[in-house]
Amino acid sequence: MLEFARGGEHGVYFNKGRQRYFKATLPERKLGYGIALGSYVQGAVPSEYLDRLSLQNTIFGDDIRLEFIRVDAGTPVIFTSQPAIRGTPANQGDLDAMMLRRGYERLAVGAYYDEAAGLLIFDLFPRNAIQTGDGQILPIDPVIQRINGDFADFLRYQPNTINQVW
Repeated sequence: MLEFARGGEHGVYFNKGRQRYFKATLPERKLGYGIALGSYVQGAVPSEYLDRLSLQNTIFGDDIRLEFIRVDAGTPVIFTSQPAIRGTPANQGDLDAMMLRRGYERLAVGAYYDEAAGLLIFDLFPRNAIQTGDGQILPIDPVIQRINGDFADFLRYQPNTINQVW
C-alpha cells in the first residue's frame, strides 16, 4: 500500500479492495498521537489517542477500527482504518449547526464543548468533515479531548488558544 497523504499526526493509505483508509501514527509529530491542549508538550499519549477514536465512533457513528500496533524504536505506532466516504467538505456553518443540535457549546471556530460529558471537540473544520450526497455530515478527523470544568472556563475566556497551535 502506497502512502496516500500525510496529515498532522498520520501517514494515510488507501486500500481499494476494502474501501478503507488506513492511518499510521507518526511518532515524530505531537508525540505521535495528536495534539493535547493544556499539556506541557502539547501531545496526547497512546491511551488518549485510542480513547479519542472510541469516542469518535460513539459520538459520530464512525467505524474506526484498531488494526494493529507496531513498536518502532521503542515507540508504539498505532494502525487504524476508517471507511472511505464519498462527498464534499462540509461548510463551517453546517458544522456549527450540527454540533449545536447535538447540544454542544461553540467555543471558537471549529471547537465545541459538551459540559455534561466533559468533552471538547476541536479541529472540526471543513477539511475534517465530509458531507454526503444526502446532506449527512460525517466528521472524519476531529480532535476529541476530555477536559474538566476549570479548563473549559479558561477556554471560554481565551478561545483564541484553542486553534493557536495549528
